[in-house]
Formats: sequence, structure tokens, C-alpha cells
Amino acid sequence: MKIAIIGAGLAGLTLAHRLAQHHDATVFEKARGPGGRMSTRRADPYAFDHGAQYFTAESDRFRAFLGDLEAKGLVTRWPEEITLHAEARVSDKSKYVAQPGMNTICKTLAAAVDVRTQIHATGFARGSDGWWIETRTDDRLGPFDWIVSTAPAEQTAALMPADFSGQSDLAKVRMSGCFALMLGFESPLDLPWQALKSGAAPIGWIAVNSGKPDRPEAYSLLIQSANDWADAHIEGPLDEVQQTLLHAASELTGQDLSTASHQVLHRWRYASTPVPAGVPFLFDPAQRLAACGDWCLGSKVEAAFSSASALADEFQSLSKT
Repeated sequence: MKIAIIGAGLAGLTLAHRLAQHHDATVFEKARGPGGRMSTRRADPYAFDHGAQYFTAESDRFRAFLGDLEAKGLVTRWPEEITLHAEARVSDKSKYVAQPGMNTICKTLAAAVDVRTQIHATGFARGSDGWWIETRTDDRLGPFDWIVSTAPAEQTAALMPADFSGQSDLAKVRMSGCFALMLGFESPLDLPWQALKSGAAPIGWIAVNSGKPDRPEAYSLLIQSANDWADAHIEGPLDEVQQTLLHAASELTGQDLSTASHQVLHRWRYASTPVPAGVPFLFDPAQRLAACGDWCLGSKVEAAFSSASALADEFQSLSKT
């Protein structure tokens, strides 16, 4: 079967990696490279993991997946400790990062499958010969026997036809945004921690990105907003958002962060999932459409992997019937 997969984040690439063993699977990504919310932004001499900061592992399947990557030196444990502020809480499970950047996992998976970047899908059209992908540049790609969307729930709902059987599950999902402020300094700051979790908006998280394993030495700081605060300001002027975060983080750290020589703000519209779909994946065999992603099960990196793995299992079962 020819299968198109929308999105080259962990869910899309995990699915493609599994399906490519028995099918002709192609991944379409609107960005310049793979990674999604596991992306790494580079601005010489700095680097920033501006999406996912770390991940944990609960299932045997995900632990086995990470074990292989850890053996290759692509995954390691970080941070050893997280400083908690204003009643913030974090999991007590072991925490991991990819190295030399969080996008390493996705880049590794992408190297083994067919990934086509800078293709922005805007909808799906069914023809007598199968499904076609409509794009922002008015190109039509196809035909495909199946299309799977791993885009955020709201975007997936917009791509899918109204009679897709998963539309009611998509409508249940609520995702929250986040702002990521990337700061690069000419000399290191005197901070007593590598990572801080805050329970007081607007700050949700601060990390010394250059302190992560195998990162560039140039001192970099990554600040993420609280999700609820981001939702309330998601359409606000970006310069005002940046100044608010800069001021609040300066107060929290006791450092004048406005001295950063590199300052860039990124807006994530879909960063976490307070209300997931509650099912591992969405599957419409009658129309040959499906969807998966972390938003099916939660907000974690492992949720993206688990959702895609479960959908791959369903395709495998379908092939046997």
C-alpha cells in the first residue's frame, strides 16, 4: 500500500519507520526539517531545544526504543535535579534528553524513511484512484491508498473530511500553547541550577540549554511560558510577550537577562494537551484515513511514540486479514 503521513515529528516518523518495512510510506512535513516539538533551533554559536525539554519512559516498548538509542550515545539522562519554584511539581521518574540536540531522535528515524520537507498540506481530496494531498502551493500529491495525519488535533480536524469517523474524538481534544524565549549570552550567568520549574505564571520553565550533554559551549538559556498564560496571550503582540517573559525571568533568576546578545521568541500554538482524545489513535478503514499523535494519549514524548506504535500495530493486523 502507498501511505502518506502528514508530519515529521516523533509520531509521524515512528509510524513511517514501522510501516516502511511492508508498505510504501512517505512523510510530508511543512517545516524545513524533521522534529516537530522535538526540534532544535541553532543560531551560531548557540543552540536551543525550544520545544520538549526532556522526556520520561514508562512502557517497556519505549524503554527498549530508548535503550537502543542510549547504546549508540544518542540519548542520555538529564537533568539530575530540577529546582522547583512556587509549588511547581515534576515527575520523580528518570529524565532523558537526546544529544547533541533534542531533534537527534527524529533525525535518526528520518534518515531511514522517505521524508519530504517544506510541503504544507491544506486538505485531502478523494479521487477514483485514491487520496490526493492538496498543498498551500496548489500542488496535488498522490494518489495514496491511505493518508495518516499526525498534526495537532485542531489541524488534523481541518485536514480531514467532515465525515471522517474520528471527527468527534478530535473535537474533544483541547491543546494549550507555549512561548519559548531563546537567549544567548557572551559570558556565562551565575545560576545555582541547570533547570527550574515554576508554578507562577508567566514563567513555566527555565533551563541552561548549554548545560545539557554534548551541547555547544556558548552560554544559552531557554525560557518557556506557563501554558495557561500562553493561551491567554497567544494572539498578543510578540514583542510585548517577549518583554514580559524577559522581565519576569530576570526577577526570578536575579539576573538582568536583557543583556543577552541573542534574543528570539517562538510561539507554539499546540504545546501540551490538557484534554486528550483518550484513545491510542483514530482509524477509519472505510475511508482509509487515520490519525495519531501525542494528543491522543496526553502531552508527553512517550505518548507520541505509543500512539504511533499502536497505529502501526493496527496496520499490521489489517495487512494480515
